[in-house]
Amino acid sequence: MCPDERWFPSHLKEMSKAECLELLASHRVGRVAYCDDLGPVVLPVNYVLDQGTVLIQISSQSTLAHHLRSGSASFQIDDVDDFNQSGWSVLVRGDAVHVDDADLPAGDEDRPHAWAEGEHSFHVRITPHDISGRRLLPA
Repeated sequence: MCPDERWFPSHLKEMSKAECLELLASHRVGRVAYCDDLGPVVLPVNYVLDQGTVLIQISSQSTLAHHLRSGSASFQIDDVDDFNQSGWSVLVRGDAVHVDDADLPAGDEDRPHAWAEGEHSFHVRITPHDISGRRLLPA
């Protein structure tokens, strides 16, 4: 093997809260996590970052709506580059609560819009206790 072909492991770098919020603001799909009687559940959702909180729109009849009416939840977004073995991840941990229509952002463009078909009139806000992120940098 030539010296230039040796593999070097990537290294982790903690991201600042500001960098995490910037990434959260620039994406629209993430994963929400909660626990039920069988253990952790993680599901993809559409979202917007609204005044430092994660706002999602789901079906009011869904199991997700039942579990996120109030209680603890986590939210995560990431990006991975398989070829360079690098990427980043942002994790939000906090409290989830149902949001009334009166408490939603005024502009329709500032609200989340579910990509899946069906009725999605239930909004949940996750207010962070902690926001953290890491980058996996190529060697």
